[in-house]
Amino acid sequence: MHFRGNSKAVHSEYNDVKSDEHVTNEESPSLKNFLKDNRGTTSTAYESTKLEESEQKASCLSWCRRKPPSNGVYFLSAVLLVRIYATDKARLSTRELAQWLYYLSYAGIEHVYVYDSYVFKNESQKQALDFLIKRGFVTYIDWSHKAFPYSVAGTQESAYQHCFDNYGNKSVWQVSIDIDEYPFCPLDVKSNFMQRFIANYAYEQPDVSQITMQNFLFLGKPLDEAEHPLLIDRLRRRTHGVSNNLVKPIYKTKYITIAGVHHHDVMYGHSEDADYRRIRLNHYWGARLQNWGEDTPETLAKTRRDDSMQEIVDNLLKCDTVCFPSSSIIYKFRLN
Repeated sequence: MHFRGNSKAVHSEYNDVKSDEHVTNEESPSLKNFLKDNRGTTSTAYESTKLEESEQKASCLSWCRRKPPSNGVYFLSAVLLVRIYATDKARLSTRELAQWLYYLSYAGIEHVYVYDSYVFKNESQKQALDFLIKRGFVTYIDWSHKAFPYSVAGTQESAYQHCFDNYGNKSVWQVSIDIDEYPFCPLDVKSNFMQRFIANYAYEQPDVSQITMQNFLFLGKPLDEAEHPLLIDRLRRRTHGVSNNLVKPIYKTKYITIAGVHHHDVMYGHSEDADYRRIRLNHYWGARLQNWGEDTPETLAKTRRDDSMQEIVDNLLKCDTVCFPSSSIIYKFRLN
């Protein structure tokens, strides 16, 4: 007999036992066995639940609260140029920035250099990122002096070059991507998948200094935010194949000479497009090709349903309260 009800259910079942057997509590072996069995079941279930919770927490902490490398050199870092602003039609807010950083940590990225190119002071993301700065996961660089007027060379490439010149010796590999771009390995969705991919690729191709990820656009009207709070869960239609030649690079920092956006110049080794079946770039464009309106026949024709992120989504949602001081950080829309 397994107890699954509340105290009223226990009382009711106890009364049934008592009335059926016409004995007192002290005289009823069936009642004693009932109580004994339920105490054991409840205790075992409680212990099992606590063990599962403990294991889940340890699993989350293993990738969202990494210890810094003992030698001070990360195996894999990332660099981001970002501006969060109120009139962005894509609604990429501080929430999406936090989600992106959360995902990168799951993917195996150990540190992120965030270049904040805010134009107005109230756009600054420094305060929002403070807890990640204190944890040692984010290095924040104020890039507002390069923000306006924006140019690819003067704002974005200069940020990447600054990162190479000042922090390049602190990482073996690095990736330069935007907050709507998510590296994804279709055959490996467990935590730290990017580290495994790079280690295997470097072993197979030791002369490769730069691995480029091919671009798959996720398009269409986003699903409801209340039910799908993560950006990677709101957009589930992607192009049938590679969308364009706008690849993004993973590279050995010590071999980079001049920064670019889609390729960096390297002084040793060569660049190679990775097979998109091993790693690709999920680029969450949303409804911009339909002027931010409803899905069009053209959008539906050029895309297909893609739920391959589901396991990662589930894992991120399970770990939110473990990895963040407040889950609202990744769920609540805000601008700083």
